[in-house]
Amino acid sequence: MPHDNVKACEEVFGKLKDNHMMSPTLIQIDRNSPWSVCSAAIVTDFLDSGHGDCLLDQPQKLLALPEDPPGLTYSLGRQCELAFGPGSKPCPYMQACSKLWCTGQARGQLVCQTRHFPWADGTNCGNSKICYRGSCTDKSNTTKAKVDGHWGKWGAYGSCSRTCGGGVQLAKRDCNNPFPENGGKYCQGLRVKHRSCNLEPCKDSGKSFREEQCEAFNGFSLNTNRLGSSVVWIPKYSGVSPKDRCKLICRANGTGYFYVLAPKVVDGTLCSPDTSAVCVQGKCIKAGCDGKLSSSLKFDKCGVCGGDNQNCKKVSGVFTKPIHGYNFVVTLPVGASNVDIRQRGYRGLVNDDNYLAVKDIHGKYLLNGNYVVSAVERDIIVKGSLLRYSGTSSAVETLHLARPLREPLTVEVLSVGKMTPPRVRYSYYLTKDSKEEKILKKEERNHAQNSILEDTNKVELKKPAYQKPSSKWVSGDWEKCSVSCGNGFQKRLVQCLDSNGKAGTYCDSTQRPNTIRVCGDPCPMWSTGEWSTCSKSCGKGFKRRPLRCITQSGLLLPRDHCSGKRKPQELDFCSVQTC
Repeated sequence: MPHDNVKACEEVFGKLKDNHMMSPTLIQIDRNSPWSVCSAAIVTDFLDSGHGDCLLDQPQKLLALPEDPPGLTYSLGRQCELAFGPGSKPCPYMQACSKLWCTGQARGQLVCQTRHFPWADGTNCGNSKICYRGSCTDKSNTTKAKVDGHWGKWGAYGSCSRTCGGGVQLAKRDCNNPFPENGGKYCQGLRVKHRSCNLEPCKDSGKSFREEQCEAFNGFSLNTNRLGSSVVWIPKYSGVSPKDRCKLICRANGTGYFYVLAPKVVDGTLCSPDTSAVCVQGKCIKAGCDGKLSSSLKFDKCGVCGGDNQNCKKVSGVFTKPIHGYNFVVTLPVGASNVDIRQRGYRGLVNDDNYLAVKDIHGKYLLNGNYVVSAVERDIIVKGSLLRYSGTSSAVETLHLARPLREPLTVEVLSVGKMTPPRVRYSYYLTKDSKEEKILKKEERNHAQNSILEDTNKVELKKPAYQKPSSKWVSGDWEKCSVSCGNGFQKRLVQCLDSNGKAGTYCDSTQRPNTIRVCGDPCPMWSTGEWSTCSKSCGKGFKRRPLRCITQSGLLLPRDHCSGKRKPQELDFCSVQTC
């Protein structure tokens, strides 16, 4: 819990008085409001994020709290000893009840000292009066009836967390009708409710919403020597605890380093790619496959939302006869869902020298390529689809994918060492008579003659007749954009090469790809929400509004991304009426 003078508190609530529990220097506690609005907001956010489970267990034995105020049990002298140690006594001539002044030693001299706390309630202050909230009061004025709190009306729903793809709106209510007083009970039940909004699908970018949130931190190296300024962040799913699925946990691509880049993902983000549940205020909430929070729609086996499995076809097979190197097993077509691939170790061995491998449509290895094998769990993200790999540390090596593939993948098995026979079983589901199924049948016929790959990872075919090397344009990767945001440009190398990879001379100049293009996303900007109601029903109070740093597409960014922009007012004073 930070002190009230930290920058985060002052940015939202302004400068706070020094009379609350978390004040850096406590002068005198505000008995009516001992916690500041900043402390209250931090505790509320902590509990709203689901971290208060430890408060839900029932006590084994109820503690009976004393009915009498503490000043009747602890004398003024005892209060001094508890505050300043044995031998400390009340100072003479001090004003009753407001502050407890007690004797002490400083450099061998007798001094009076205080911790700025009042005398304990119930302490005798003369003439049949007792201390009550720092004042000397008649006993008859200190007993007030308990007032239990009740909920006020629900506020209006706020702005949608996403512009498309299924966002979330929140509405809140306060325990102020009336406020609990004099030891009365606080309200029980929901303080915040939510509903879905903007359910229409987003334009397909080939990336999930969580991927976009991780990418917003690209180049952010966390001030560590392990990562460079060109670091690229991707989501991490494997090994993440269920209670942490709504944190933005990202991995530096090409490394094993991962970090919590934000305590909560944007509301409406899927808890994981293989579930329909979405994150709301840091908690995973059940939702339908249509993205709606109250929906009970589910995906069928071939990945159709609300489907009944009637139009699904199961494709399965086995591979058991390899040669040394990479061996073709199966091509997973676009639309394949509920993919289950298992490679059982020979006679239960953990390391039987057979390993699953995966290639993309361009022949690039995504898993266990070039004779380098991953022993640990891995997430393979292909155009927003998640392929989960178990690693090689168990007797059964597995690949799983729940949602339909958007790009075909080739599954192989790498056989080396003692060449123990593998047992690879695969299965997946497709929609009947789909275009992808017809393509798959044609590919399977092509592989019928030979489904084995040499060490060079090329299909073993009959040696073709010699052909003169043909030339074609080959493009390199685009360089980094010249600007981080706004209008910039990118360059790339374009070469004319023959089929042997050497410089060619017969490329068509009219077909030469561009070597430069415009780039740069729009610069982030501040987005303001609606003003809250005034904190006081009469007199001078304050109102505040949500302030977010977002991209043009509505993606939430850390606030420091908008540091170059003029920050709108977030907190303001207000007055509904005079008291």
